[in-house]
Amino acid sequence: MQIVILGAGYAGLRTAIDLDRLLRQRGRDDEVILVDQHPYHQLIQVIHLAATDAIPDKKAIYELAPLLCNSTVRLEQGRVTRIEPLERQVRFEDGRSLAYDRLAITLGAETSYAGVAGAREHTLPLHTFEHALRLRDHVVQQFAAAAQERDPKQQRILQTIAIVGGGYTGCQLAGELVTWADDLCRDSGAPRSEVRVALIERSNYLLPQFGDWATQAAELVLDRQGVSVYRNTLVEAVEPRMLHIQGERVLRAATIVWAAGIAGPELLAASGLAVEEHGRVMVDRYLRVHDQALIFAAGDCAAVPNSLDGGTVPATASYAMRQGAHLATTLLAEVEGRAPRSYEPLRLGELVSLGPHYAVGNPLGLPMTGYPALWMKKSVEQYYRSILEEAQK
Repeated sequence: MQIVILGAGYAGLRTAIDLDRLLRQRGRDDEVILVDQHPYHQLIQVIHLAATDAIPDKKAIYELAPLLCNSTVRLEQGRVTRIEPLERQVRFEDGRSLAYDRLAITLGAETSYAGVAGAREHTLPLHTFEHALRLRDHVVQQFAAAAQERDPKQQRILQTIAIVGGGYTGCQLAGELVTWADDLCRDSGAPRSEVRVALIERSNYLLPQFGDWATQAAELVLDRQGVSVYRNTLVEAVEPRMLHIQGERVLRAATIVWAAGIAGPELLAASGLAVEEHGRVMVDRYLRVHDQALIFAAGDCAAVPNSLDGGTVPATASYAMRQGAHLATTLLAEVEGRAPRSYEPLRLGELVSLGPHYAVGNPLGLPMTGYPALWMKKSVEQYYRSILEEAQK
């Protein structure tokens, strides 16, 4: 049997490695093929650090070939543009096709612009390693230009960074940017007094997944660091270097980052798969795609039922990894002709950094702030790195 896994993110990589191990333990020779458009695995949970020069690039990505060196997983590089369930194959941008007996979709998510005029054209997303590099280079260029600018008004625009979205990505990026600004001004000669970092959230909550307490804690910490936080603030349109805000207000910024939500990859709906309102593919409690006997999905691209609250499982790395591990056992059951077990999420909680010295979170449902939360977050990240490094030995 040929099993194709689309996407080498947290869910996909875990599915591939675990499934290969399980198959070999049983002496099976089924082929596992892992497909990704990049030759590397991205650590999305630290992408804000790469964007602000807080970590070297090599700490944000791991080459896939060494990660798979101790497995029989076949790596196929290319950008998938369509899934064809009737033909049981996927098509690539370059015209190639790849057949499957079972398909696992773990493509992650894309930036959602929610129909805001000009947002796609005039803002910078932050959801991949490539996005991080683009944002970092852009900010460096703006500060270098500010150092040469003689008009104080233009100088301030060049050194203003607006972040739209007060979720995980927006809050973490804001906390790192105000620290990075010190280095940027020292290196470029731009005035530190003209730096402005604005965090804009349409709802009344920052980090809404955590509750009211996290909003208060995050806003207090970010405000102390110099971030201007705007809650209940709706961006209606974007032009070059300009945000149009509800109430006929305008914010001018040379750097506008869009971190206001994610959506499933467009190819899912275009391929005729059942998707929900955010474009994520719909799956049942076995991670099987609705109305598709041979296709499964996990991670951020999937709307996975959450038996704990009746909604869907949060789109985070920790949940994606555990879904990947479960999907491996489900695919093993498929090739062996057994009934799979249902996926039951655990209430793991999340941790979010707010700059290099502070974090908030709710590990195992317990509110945590300050250095203990930061220590735990870094420990979790280091543990995952150790797993990746062990796989290369």
